[in-house]
Amino acid sequence: MIAMGALICVAALIVYVDPFFHYHRPLTFFPYVVDDQVDMNPGLARHMDYDSVLLGSSMTVAFDTSKFADKMGLKTQKLSYNGAYPKDQSNIMQILFDAKPAKESGRTTSVDRVFLGIDELNYSADIEQTKYPITDYLYNDNILDDVNYIFNKDVLLDYVMRPAVDRKDASDWNTIYKMWWQPQHYNLANIRLYYTPAPEEVDMTPVSEYLDGIAANFDANILPYIEAHPDTTFTVFYPPYSILYWYDAYRQQQIDTIVEKYRYMTNRLLEYDNVEVFFFQNRAEIICDFNNYADYTHYRPEVCDWMVDCFSNGENKVTKDNLDTELELLRGLAMDYDYDSIDL
Repeated sequence: MIAMGALICVAALIVYVDPFFHYHRPLTFFPYVVDDQVDMNPGLARHMDYDSVLLGSSMTVAFDTSKFADKMGLKTQKLSYNGAYPKDQSNIMQILFDAKPAKESGRTTSVDRVFLGIDELNYSADIEQTKYPITDYLYNDNILDDVNYIFNKDVLLDYVMRPAVDRKDASDWNTIYKMWWQPQHYNLANIRLYYTPAPEEVDMTPVSEYLDGIAANFDANILPYIEAHPDTTFTVFYPPYSILYWYDAYRQQQIDTIVEKYRYMTNRLLEYDNVEVFFFQNRAEIICDFNNYADYTHYRPEVCDWMVDCFSNGENKVTKDNLDTELELLRGLAMDYDYDSIDL
């Protein structure tokens, strides 16, 4: 009887605090620790108050969502998945669009904007592949399997009791999921700790095979949401990896292949009136400045602020008219850069 009472208390406490936001919005006074993307994103998508979302991989975690409010008047919810595959984006878009029914007649949803960062490397994956296994009981609507949540010792200790006792780890809602790096870590010395040049082994995979994979993922995981929600603007962007990303591509003779991936994806996306595409990969002043990076791809928060400025003012937007020019600029930068000058 005592054990049963204890279990009921545990369940009640977890449901009341609801650290994964499975049942309700966050309590205003509780110091939530928001650090588990796979388990927390579904609840955030269902219950937070927002009119736009930020989706993508770890390339999106350094964004401060308050900048979207300051620059664009948008209340933006970050729903990042480190290493995200297209299926990860599909899983969360299904939840967020179901959770945000239209408030006005004639609209399909109350989500005004979707900011989607696309990493070309992951878009040729199997259409069902996710970076990490999803936690079914947090993604589905079956209340019977919620026992895995409400009687979960780790949830109780790590996300209810620990924050309640020690509030110093409480997350800032505008910068959830941010990396641990501090300003002093953005430099070439820190990059060297994580980076080894790719071996000079040529990938013989035909470009067509990569494009077939991208086509399958677009058709299964991305385009259905764009087509179903014509009143939502999808702002797609290609994050600005450092020049070392292109050094790897140079060593493996993959620059032309990657350029063709960008060409294919952008042309497919620009077929839709509710899609805009921003291309940041060829901005030399960003990607060639190692003080912007903590490793060979992850950039400092100020770069994210700059991208929000671009979303707001339209700089670095690509169209069918200027796409070829922008891709040739990237190709030239990646092919002609003096990689021997980098002190690796």
